Amino acid sequence: MRCRDDLVFGSSRCVRALLAGMLTVSGILGLAGCGTEPGSPSVQLGNTVVTGVSEANGIAAFLGLPFAAPPVGELRWGKPQRWQPDGMPIDGTQFAPACMQTSSGVDWYRGMMARVGIDPNLMVAPEYSEDCLYLNVWTDLEAEAPLPVMIYIHGGSNTGGWSYEPNYHGEKLAQQGMIVVTVAYRLGVFGWLSHPDMHIKNPALHDLAASLAWVHEHIAAFGGDPSRITIVGESAGADNAIHLAISPLSQGRATRLIHQSGGWSFDEDPDTAEAERRGLVLQELLVGEEGSFAALKAIAAEEILAAVPEVYGGFYFDPVVDPESLPDTLPQLSESGRLPVLEMIIGTNLNEALMYVPEGATPDSYFGGRLSQSTIEAIFAELPSDMPLVDQIDRVGTGIEYLCPSLGLASTVDEVGGRAWVYRFDRVRPGFDAIGAYHGAELPYMFDQHDAWLPQEDTDQHITRDMVAHWSAFVRAGDPSTEAAPAWPQWRTGVGQMLRYGDQTLAGAHPDATYCDRLRDHYLSNTNS
Repeated sequence: MRCRDDLVFGSSRCVRALLAGMLTVSGILGLAGCGTEPGSPSVQLGNTVVTGVSEANGIAAFLGLPFAAPPVGELRWGKPQRWQPDGMPIDGTQFAPACMQTSSGVDWYRGMMARVGIDPNLMVAPEYSEDCLYLNVWTDLEAEAPLPVMIYIHGGSNTGGWSYEPNYHGEKLAQQGMIVVTVAYRLGVFGWLSHPDMHIKNPALHDLAASLAWVHEHIAAFGGDPSRITIVGESAGADNAIHLAISPLSQGRATRLIHQSGGWSFDEDPDTAEAERRGLVLQELLVGEEGSFAALKAIAAEEILAAVPEVYGGFYFDPVVDPESLPDTLPQLSESGRLPVLEMIIGTNLNEALMYVPEGATPDSYFGGRLSQSTIEAIFAELPSDMPLVDQIDRVGTGIEYLCPSLGLASTVDEVGGRAWVYRFDRVRPGFDAIGAYHGAELPYMFDQHDAWLPQEDTDQHITRDMVAHWSAFVRAGDPSTEAAPAWPQWRTGVGQMLRYGDQTLAGAHPDATYCDRLRDHYLSNTNS
């Protein structure tokens, strides 16, 4: 077994993976071996040879490819430095470390699993590092024509997650005639710090733009068509995808998007002043009143991470206004009719908020920090009195955070001349009643990557086939219409046709459109400052 130490863009990843010993039941790292085997697939990027691994059905995987220099040392919180071929061969047979983070990403899985009686120890954390700006490519190198490209941005509240979680492996989607790319970006305070002495804002958004630029420049070597790129994101990844589309950093290359279970950024402007205030608090906590931003950059990553709960409690990391990376917010562009013309699939799940509702929660305890008392009373007065309280809270939380902003985004896309297709994912797996059609439930279906511990019936296979067919058609042509799956009508403002993935895949009027009109009127005009 042969490993190499890339002195420029790597750091003995092969050795670290062996020492960590982190293969799991679900194949979380999916390592294909350190070093290469005779006949391994390879591509040429300039004067650099990249070697990958062969997957089933003719798909080649190239894992852990650098798209920027490690954002460490003087490059911490700086603009990602473009990767360029240097003649050094790249061993693309294993995933790179995930970006530095707390345990929030793994805890999400473990919490979900525990709620439905599955052993949470089946989910094991990957290795974490600040040196994490890598991406993964799945492709058919024998394809006769250039392939469309799907770039996937993972979720995790911008504080956790990684590009190769078990459900994000792209070999099955790549069998549908596309290239699948999954990308990393700096997380939490490393990717979203705001500080008056920083040279840039929104480092993580710069990372995503750098990954898009890498794909645009190099994907042809993998058999891809750089003129047909679709950006896909879930949760915070969806939020980041739409921000990438409206950012000058994307250079107009992000016009086709799939937006899964995002939405809140459509209704909320970022609090730039508060973000910078907390950045200064972090500096004072770690380097003292006389300290500097330069001194903060020298603090060990683990020490910075340990200070985050104290400084950033109750704060959500999100893009802030910035002339270079985000001159206009999504609400500003939407309200003024200046949103770029986009092609989008936009959707949410039936019970996005349910798994986050604590036992014994009340409307006041769950929403009191955000909504006024009168608003809470008005919203809950519109719900059926015989609905269990936990379901009422889920209904409102799902509506405010995900569903209703997503429908608002779909209507704005339509109104400015773009095209949108809306879905709702309703499928509840057997034994999953406690969390319903939960936040993230659709991901195993759209990637056709169901963990061994996820219970399945014939219905789950039918939904998988339909979602894969719709997503693949959209990536290929910007329209999910296909003979391989039920018809999906385009969303039109005031009409509200959508597709529902449940026991059957059915099109029809969105059942929540009128509810969302009322709900948005309440919470947009009566939120607490």
